[in-house]
Amino acid sequence: MIIYYINYLRTIIIELYYYITGQTISTLNSHQTEEEIRQRRRDVKQIYIAIITSMIIIIFFVIIFIFLLFISDDSIISKINTFYTGRKGEIDRNSPFYHHRRIYIDIGCFNGETVEYFIHFTMNSAFYEIYTFEPDPDNYRLCKQRLSQRKYKNLNIKIIQKVAWIRDERVYFRTERGRQSRISLNITEDDGESIELDAIDFSSWLTRLVKPNEALMHIKMSMPGAEVPVLEKMIRDNTLGLANKYEVEWIDRNNPRIRPIRIYIQLMFDSYGFECLYYTRVQDAKKVYQMNGAFDNVTKYYDWRKLSESDTLAHYVERPDMLIIENMI
Repeated sequence: MIIYYINYLRTIIIELYYYITGQTISTLNSHQTEEEIRQRRRDVKQIYIAIITSMIIIIFFVIIFIFLLFISDDSIISKINTFYTGRKGEIDRNSPFYHHRRIYIDIGCFNGETVEYFIHFTMNSAFYEIYTFEPDPDNYRLCKQRLSQRKYKNLNIKIIQKVAWIRDERVYFRTERGRQSRISLNITEDDGESIELDAIDFSSWLTRLVKPNEALMHIKMSMPGAEVPVLEKMIRDNTLGLANKYEVEWIDRNNPRIRPIRIYIQLMFDSYGFECLYYTRVQDAKKVYQMNGAFDNVTKYYDWRKLSESDTLAHYVERPDMLIIENMI
């Protein structure tokens, strides 16, 4: 294909030369000497070489431009990741996001360990407002005990003992299951294992908490089976874009009743400007935390089919271009 276009270009150059000089192939052959013909062929060859050289130079500069563009994007991504993970240990005062509120919300914090990991991996966590949702009475006590440690006394942590849901109502909730405690979506199949607990409309609560473009917000969702209806409600309310980063534990992946909605939500994440970068496991984060390591040392996975449902978090991060646009609004 490339050779075809090169030969086509060569034909155009020759015809252009003949047109400019007022010559045709027939006049060239009938009225010019062999030496003149050879000279004109050399002229055409030089023009051909000059144009090809120019094209190569243009392509070279285009490649350099694209390369620099990617370097620039990587730099932006690096700055955003530094902001979220706090690898430098402080917030850049020159950052366009310096005056934004910083909020971390952990839905389904179990015993508080994932909040503890966030605090550890985010060196600037002292600047964050931290909200946790844990309705299970046993888990709530464990979470409160862990996050009441002396080392966290100066942090702004609020533990909410309610179910994050799509309405303000009383719901049936399966308790005493540790990390797997969950809302009962089908009470007829519950066999009396659930108790009634207070639930709040999380999407509406979010709109009361923060205004658009007011905060950099990180939301982690471990709410077995309820993440789909809650995220669907956020899309309907147009509140999904209030956050800049999500960690979602997708449960019941192959359930035929919710799989189409879950796929729709994942597509909407992309429409809202989010990109799923990788997957992590809570147990891997725990190992790195116990070794006093950094988030960079937590193993990243790129195929969730090889990972369990209950221990896997999908990381959705708002693309840098969206952050820049929002900052300009």
